[in-house]
Amino acid sequence: MSLSRILPIANLVGCLLITGIIVAQWLKERGLDSKIQSLSQQLATTREQYDTEKKRTAALESDVAQLKESVESTVKARKESEDAMAKLIAERDAQNASTAEAASQANQEQVKIWEKAIADRDEKIRTLNESLTATRARLDEAVAKLKAAGAR
Repeated sequence: MSLSRILPIANLVGCLLITGIIVAQWLKERGLDSKIQSLSQQLATTREQYDTEKKRTAALESDVAQLKESVESTVKARKESEDAMAKLIAERDAQNASTAEAASQANQEQVKIWEKAIADRDEKIRTLNESLTATRARLDEAVAKLKAAGAR
């Protein structure tokens, strides 16, 4: 085989080999393109999920902040109502104490009035008893004188 015949065959084999390499690279590139497209879709989906989760996180943080405010206002309102209730109880206790003190003083004054009335009544009874005793003694004397005068 002469060199003039080997060269075109070698050229043909080289062209076929290069064509095979080009086709293999093209197929590989198509596979990579499909992988890139798939990865791009996954990236877009992941970004959408990230944005959704980011919005959800912001909403949850907002809800937590509102809940904290609500709890704080509830605690403050409870404390204010407890303070008001304690104040009302203290006022009621003070009023009850003053009412009880006034009632006690009125009772003591009434007892003193009754004691004086009883003492006055007892004194009047003693006076009347003494007067009755004196009258009885005079009556007995008069009866004795009458009996003595009647026996004579």
